[in-house]
Amino acid sequence: MITPQIKWSIGWCWGNMVHNQSHEAAANKYGNLAFETMQKHDVEPTPVHYELFYTYVSGENPSLVAAIHSRLEANAPLTDAFLSETFNEHFQSDDELTNAAASTGAQLDTQMDKILEALDANVGHASRFSDALRGVSENLSDTTSQSDLALIVKTVVSATEQMESRSRELETQLQESKSEVSDLRSNLDAVRLEARTDALTGLANRKAFDDGLLEAVQDSVEQNAPLCLVMSDIDHFKAFNDSWGHQTGDQVLKLVAGSIRSCIKGRDTSARYGGEEFAIILPHTELDDATMIANQVRETIHSRELVKKSTGENLGRVTMSFGIASFRPGEPISELIERADECLYAAKHGGRNQVISELNSAEILTKSA
Repeated sequence: MITPQIKWSIGWCWGNMVHNQSHEAAANKYGNLAFETMQKHDVEPTPVHYELFYTYVSGENPSLVAAIHSRLEANAPLTDAFLSETFNEHFQSDDELTNAAASTGAQLDTQMDKILEALDANVGHASRFSDALRGVSENLSDTTSQSDLALIVKTVVSATEQMESRSRELETQLQESKSEVSDLRSNLDAVRLEARTDALTGLANRKAFDDGLLEAVQDSVEQNAPLCLVMSDIDHFKAFNDSWGHQTGDQVLKLVAGSIRSCIKGRDTSARYGGEEFAIILPHTELDDATMIANQVRETIHSRELVKKSTGENLGRVTMSFGIASFRPGEPISELIERADECLYAAKHGGRNQVISELNSAEILTKSA
């Protein structure tokens, strides 16, 4: 019979398989902590609950952390109804992601059931093997005849072979389940990535930008490290669209996205903020270095001459304006974005095709007034 302890052990193994994709050490750490937290508060180890508590202990979703923390602070029970409502609120804002999560959760439940059934059957086989050995032991004595001894040995060999066969079957089933869980996890990760990616440019979308900036600000505070935010806008993009059409405009947006990607580091985040406006989050970066990076992006974009593929017609060059602000510890994130936008405004009114930081934005605005 499968005891609660065995069920928790299987849940722990499943959780580690699920989050064993790229960051194994961190995944195992948060996976273990998630199960410890669930056990502590008598939460059943289901795939949905595991996903919820993995996100909670890893701090990936601050609003989810706040919701569960408030519940614990009030000494209120973590009921299935509360956890279901919390999961729906924080994980199911996108229909495609919702369906994928529900489907994957159901399939993971099925895999869990198969593993539990296999273990339950194996426990029965092990019990019968133990009974067989006990019977052999009881039948052995100094007076056991040679023929009886041969029969006993045959019984032990047969029981052992059966047990080995069952063990191999169980191992095969567990390996198949592990592979299935890994594939399901990969599929769900792909859907999540798609839900956080701008379809046209391939950059992070607004939701991913908001989450990334919040994480970068928290990291900046914890490590006392610099953080800069770059806001940028394609110059005269509306006029370009009106003259050459939206399909050509889409190609310009893709060109800009590719240029930004080519100029930033792995820990930086580039996003399509909206329309023709783009944002770059630069953790561990001082204002002077951020200005240099923004200028590199601007020059890369301006260096590329546009040619309409269908006609070979020269469309000229694209220019962009950039505004940069550095995070000030203690300020709301909205103020950081507002100051970067003010610098972008200054770059636009100062002649476009330039990078303006908060160090000289006031001077530019005064000159252009």
